[in-house]
Order: sequence, then structure tokens, then C-alpha cells
Amino acid sequence: MPAKTAADSVRKIGLIAGNRRLPFQFAAWAKREGHDLYIAGINGEVDENLRGEVARDRYRDFYATEISKVIRFFKESGVADVVMIGGIAKAKLKPTLDAAKILARLAFMKNKHKGVFTVILSMFDAGGLRVRPIQELMPELLIGEGALGKARPADGDIDAFNKNWNTMLKYIRTGEGQAVIIYKGEILAYENIKGTDDLVKRAVAKRREYGGGSGGIMAKIMEPGQDDRVDLPVVGTGTLEAISKYGISGVVVEAGRTIVDDMGDTVKMADDLGVFVYGVRLRG
Repeated sequence: MPAKTAADSVRKIGLIAGNRRLPFQFAAWAKREGHDLYIAGINGEVDENLRGEVARDRYRDFYATEISKVIRFFKESGVADVVMIGGIAKAKLKPTLDAAKILARLAFMKNKHKGVFTVILSMFDAGGLRVRPIQELMPELLIGEGALGKARPADGDIDAFNKNWNTMLKYIRTGEGQAVIIYKGEILAYENIKGTDDLVKRAVAKRREYGGGSGGIMAKIMEPGQDDRVDLPVVGTGTLEAISKYGISGVVVEAGRTIVDDMGDTVKMADDLGVFVYGVRLRG
């Protein structure tokens, strides 16, 4: 029996890539760890430069509704473990049999947003692929307890977060979004599919009704009990730019279940702008 070579011990891993810089961070991690990486890029979301991270035959573009084709690509490549990273808010959709199956199952689910991921994950499981949480492979991406940079929230900021905890949780369970803006102890706006910039702009417009001053916080958490293999809240430089532009003091997030997009750049920007990113352990 021939001796095993170093190449034999390299574990193949698949990346389903949406937007943001996180797919590049994962590709760099895979390279450092000696993994054999294959990438399925989501049309309309993935940065085209990600193609350069792997050989041509190890990268394919897919529509977000082509689940079976993604599974086939990885299986034919000998990949057993995959991760899903990056948002898909603007993904190009295409009518497929997979899409019809997802819609049929969603009809019986109250939380459609959560339901989409539940159905998709079950399809990968049934297809013989293990979907791994990125935080299991790269725990360094997670925000821990306390401040990420030099800035700290005021006591009133944390009090406002705690006061609105139950209201936030009730909203997040609808599947409409993961973030809110709180000002003077009251929730001014809730996140929807339009994203962070729209959330902040609506909150600022509402803030004028309370006197028009600066201040307030963004709170961003994940629904308790949600499968943490996908859709963890993400905070990055884009988040900080949006809140700083409109005088919002910082972001309170769930420690251990929130990912930082480009940790070094995010910490530097937080310090430069004087806004805080603060992790808390949630009750319940």
C-alpha cells in the first residue's frame, strides 16, 4: 500500500459565497490551513474577484435558487463539507424546481425568512453535504463580550437595549430583520429587506420628532434557537459608516453569535470615528 502524501491529508471544503468581504477572508483561511477550496458564487451578490482565489475548474456561478446544481457541483468535486457566507439580499433569482419546492414548504411556515434557511439546509443535508458554521472553523471572526475597540457605550445605552429586549425579540421572530435603532429609550425603526442604510435613514427622520439631536444606538441580534450555520448577524465597516454619518453612537450586538467583516478595518474605523461595537450575552 503506497504511503500517504501531504496532498492526501488536505481536506476539501466548499464555499457558497454571497456578498461582503467575508468570502475572501474564508478563502485566505482555507489557503493558510492547507484546505482544497471549491467555490459556488451566488449570481448578483458575489464579488467577481473571488474567482481569482481558486483554479478555474474550482469556481462556478449559480443562481440562488439552483440548490441541486450547487450540491451536484460539490459532490462531483469530492467535497463533503461546505460553509455559507455573505448576504443574498440582491441575488438574481431564476425559476427552478428547487424554488418551487422551497415555496411549497414555506407555505406552512410562519417565519418565512427563517423557513427559507431551514429548507435550504435540509436540502444540503439530504444531498449528503455537511453545512458547517463559519464560526466553528474561524472563531476569530466572532465578537466577544465587551467593546471591540476603544469606544464604550454609556450606561444609558445598555439600559435602553435591556429595556427593549422583549420588543426586539418579538420583531426578530417575524423574520423581517435583525436590527433596530433605539433613541432615548424607544425603538425608532426596525430593519427590513432594504438593509442598514435604509434603517438608519428612517430612524433619523423619526429622531427629528424627538428633538432632532444626535445619539441613539443600533441593536442587532439573532433569533434565539435559530440554526447558527447561516444568517448570523454581521457588523463591519459599512455598518459603522452608516451609523456615524447620522450621529448614532454605536452598535450593541450579541456576543458569540455576531460576525465581524474585516476585523482589523472594523476596529480601526470604530476607533477613528469614535463609535462603539459592544457585545453582550443575551438572557433566555
